[in-house]
Formats: sequence, C-alpha cells, structure tokens
Amino acid sequence: MLCVMIPSISLHAIRLFYAAYFAAMGLILPFFPIYLDEKGLDVMMIGVMTGLIAVAKVLSPPWIGHLADRHASGHSRLFIVIASLLAAIFAIAMDYVSDIGWLALVVLLFGILWAAILPLTDGLSVSISEAALAEYGRLRVWGSIGFILASLAGGIWLVDGHMSQFPWWLFGLMLLLAFAARGFPSQHIVSDRPETGEARFGQAFITLLIVSFLMQVSHGAYYGFYSLYLVEVGYQGWQVGAFWVFGVLAEIVLMWGWSKPLQKAAPAWVLSISLLLASMRWLGIGMTEAWYGLLLLQLLHAASFAAFHLSAIVWVKKLAPANRHATAQGWYSACGFGLGSTVGIMGCGVIVSYAGYTQAFFVCAFIALMGMLLAWRLPHKP
Repeated sequence: MLCVMIPSISLHAIRLFYAAYFAAMGLILPFFPIYLDEKGLDVMMIGVMTGLIAVAKVLSPPWIGHLADRHASGHSRLFIVIASLLAAIFAIAMDYVSDIGWLALVVLLFGILWAAILPLTDGLSVSISEAALAEYGRLRVWGSIGFILASLAGGIWLVDGHMSQFPWWLFGLMLLLAFAARGFPSQHIVSDRPETGEARFGQAFITLLIVSFLMQVSHGAYYGFYSLYLVEVGYQGWQVGAFWVFGVLAEIVLMWGWSKPLQKAAPAWVLSISLLLASMRWLGIGMTEAWYGLLLLQLLHAASFAAFHLSAIVWVKKLAPANRHATAQGWYSACGFGLGSTVGIMGCGVIVSYAGYTQAFFVCAFIALMGMLLAWRLPHKP
C-alpha cells in the first residue's frame, strides 16, 4: 500500500504522462513510415527502421525493470525524467542525420528510452490503484485520448505537406513526458505482501506472459494490415480513420466505467472471455465487408485490448515476487506489446502475401482461441 496520501497534482501528472506517451504512439504508428519515405528511404530501410523500434520494445523494458528493482523506488521518477529528455534529443536528431547507419542508431536509442519508461509508470499507477487513490483505468484512459487527438492532428496537419515537422512533434511530446514525470509522487510505495528471499517467477506468472504474448500475436493482422484491408475492399481514407477511432472510443468507455470490477475479478475469467471475444472479432472481420458489421466488431476492442490489459497489468504485479515488480512489468511489456506484436505483424505479413487478408484474420482468430484455453489455467479466484 501507499505509505502516505498522494496529492491530486501527482495524479494529474500521471494522466498527462499517459496522454503524451500515447500521443507519441499515435504519431509513430501511422506517420513514422511516411516521414522516412519523404526522407528518401526505400521500402526495405523503412521496414528496418520501424523494426528497430519494435526490437527496442522487446529488449528495453525487462532490463530497465531489473535495474529499477535493484535500486530505491525514488530513482524511477528521476530515470523517467532523464530518459524522456534523452529521447527528445534523439527524436530531433532524426531530422539532422542523413547517414543510414547513424539514423538507425538514433532510432534504436530513441526506441529504447521511449519503451523503457512506460512499464515503470504502469507499475506506479497499479500501486496507486491498489491503494484506492485512483483507478488505473481512469488514469490510463488519458493515453487513449492522447492517441486519438495526435492521430487526428497528424492526419490533418502532417500529411498535408508538413511531414518534415514530425521529429519536432515527437521532441515536444518527449519534453512533455519529462515535465509530467517531475510531478510523479516521490512517496515510497510498498507491497502489503511480506518480502521473501525467493525471487523466482512462478508458473502462473509465466503462463500470464504467454497468454499476453498470444493475445498480441492475434492482433497482428489488425495492427499491421487492417487499414490496408479496408482500403482494398473500397473504404475511403476518412472512413478508415473513423473505424480506428470508434474502436479506441469503445476502449475509453470501458476503461472509464469498468476498470475497478475487471481488476478485482479472477484473471482466468476476464482473460479467457477477452480472448474469446478477440477470436470472434478477427473471425468477423475476415467474414464481412459491410460497414455496420465492421463497426460493431470494433466495439470488441474494449475486450481484446482494454479489458485484457486492465486485468493483466494488475495480475502481473500480484503474481510476481514482491521485490521484482518492475522487472515483472518490463517482461509483460516486452512479451506482449514488444515480441507479440512483432511476431504477429511479421507473421501476418507472410500470410497476407501468400493467402490474402481474410486468411490472416482467420489465423489470428485461431491464435486467440489457443490463448483462451491457456488463460483458463490462471487463478479462478481473485
């Protein structure tokens, strides 16, 4: 529990951090490849550069989490501030580096720093939520809002002849992250579970990581090729954007209204149902091109991402040894959002090239079902 009360300004700082962090993601996912293209890189090198950010998401969080567990918790805030400032420097350096080798190094270092700070903040938010000072979902939901606003703003401004400003937008958001982190609570947060000398991760924790990996793999066709699929079946650009926004809005509603009961529920139930609904979502996308069907299926983003993450992020801490919480959050981020997303997108790229979009979504539906069966082995009681 928290030893002392946290001032409301610190909670606002966490909300601001999430908004800025996922605003950066809302710029990087859709617009980073376009920026690299305008910078003169060919398709292969664009793939390498975007792949380096994915690699950073796999390598950085567990390592940083391990270091955080070995030092006083107060150092995490300082690390987030410094890492954000360094990430700002590397973001703006992209605009001045033309050599491919140096650009690759800059992108990798930016990715390492950017990926490292989110699990540390998530760990803090979960501890605050457990102390009943604020719900994790109502803190994290500001990230979804930031993602939407940045994606819309980038689509309106950057794509319309201003793509050269992309690194400066990232630079500003990284500075905003540093500013927000300065307001994080400095109070020491401790677990109400007794410390023990045993620091190994148990079988339930390993199972949770595998389940998280499979859930993100199952998102491969969605995150990698959903927009291309919609364009191929005849939808216009603004319609594609509307489908994405509708899914994130469903995520926001669930995080705001049902965060607490989902976090208190047994993971076997929440994660299994989320994976079942994810499987239905991917199967449905592969079977219909009708706008009303696709729009209804986007509502399931509330399950496949929001409900799953709300439960998993809490149980990552509950199932980990008391002295390895930061490492546990790092492994969760690396296995799911890092390795899972990378394997899913790359694998679906191969499937799409040989069999088409529909088959890729069908394979993702099957993977989600496999994850559902494994999730049922997690604890059935809160």
